[in-house]
Amino acid sequence: MKSFKIIAALISALVMTSSSFAQEKDEKIGTVNMQKLLAGYFKAADLLKTFKEYEKGILEKNELKAEEVKALTVEANELTKKAENPSITREKKDELFREAQLIRSETKARQDARIAWLNRKRTAFNEKQKVELGILREEIMVMVREVGDAEGYDYIFDRSGASGASLPILSYSKDATDLTAAMLDRINRDAPEEGSDEGDGGNEDPAKEQE
Repeated sequence: MKSFKIIAALISALVMTSSSFAQEKDEKIGTVNMQKLLAGYFKAADLLKTFKEYEKGILEKNELKAEEVKALTVEANELTKKAENPSITREKKDELFREAQLIRSETKARQDARIAWLNRKRTAFNEKQKVELGILREEIMVMVREVGDAEGYDYIFDRSGASGASLPILSYSKDATDLTAAMLDRINRDAPEEGSDEGDGGNEDPAKEQE
């Protein structure tokens, strides 16, 4: 019963909000899709290319570490197999078993280190993406505000955005103008021409940070 009252109150608040918006006929409302803007931003293309190269470097290094672990496992198994040969002396058996056990201990240590290294790299990589894509989003937002000021918009909503409850910030707006296409032209106004080297420099190759 209590939850029903809360839902009813929320619906009433939404209706009142919608009514107040409807009364203010002079307000100019626009929308953008920030996900599309970010995906179409020329700087994002260069950044995503760098991310792919960085991720590829991590995976290649992880594969090398995994191969080392695999080789040690094979070596330990071969020593164990030799120790099980009934034709060798007891002393030799014990020696081979001890050697195999040492290699297995080394194998486990390297495997644990590999997994820990990979987790650290993935965490750092995710944080790097979040920070650098956040910088691009802020650049786009600055240009959205510039367009809003120049065109006299009172509100510009992000259709792709989400609230704290993971609900769209704007699901419907009858009289809103979608500015996404116009904003794509605006944010890419300074893009280098095809074949230009501009924009390739200034970003240090993150693959060098993988050690």
